[in-house]
Amino acid sequence: MVLRRIYGKFMVYRPFIRKAINNVFYQFIYETEKHNGIAELLEILGSIINGFALPLKEEHKLFLVRTLIQLHKARCISMYHRQLSYCITQFVEKDGKLADTIIRGIIKYWPVTNSPKEVLFLGELEEILEATQPSEFKKCMVPVFCQVARCFNSSHFQVKSLTLSLMSIPSMQLYYLFLLWLNCWLVV
Repeated sequence: MVLRRIYGKFMVYRPFIRKAINNVFYQFIYETEKHNGIAELLEILGSIINGFALPLKEEHKLFLVRTLIQLHKARCISMYHRQLSYCITQFVEKDGKLADTIIRGIIKYWPVTNSPKEVLFLGELEEILEATQPSEFKKCMVPVFCQVARCFNSSHFQVKSLTLSLMSIPSMQLYYLFLLWLNCWLVV
């Protein structure tokens, strides 16, 4: 709360505060993987991202790629996933062109054997896809459907259930029907 007020009132210190938060995340990702305060920092960061001016600065885009997407590879992601997902979704809503980068980054760190973590990723992917424009979805359609196909093969019931719910997203329905039609055409 205090940090948010300082950030709001003292514009001169904003770059320093963002850099300090960035350093805490780097230390967490690459060194210690201790998660004390990560969720709270992400919560503050969510309101900071919400206030970013458009067009987004290159510094903010680099923060997304180098830090926020990297936070997906931690083992204890469940402790802060809700806040991280909010921050990621804020970026997609601010600049829809980042959806491709974000989706590919999340798929890069997709869990293979950890079903609870996979459930978290599917929920986040659903939020991102709902905020993604169809023109941007076309760019990342192949990796998304490859990952969806892998999720259909999962033995975990929640993973399969959430994968099916992805098909209710309007931007995916059209392409899903097209792929089904194409697959039927190739089989015949």
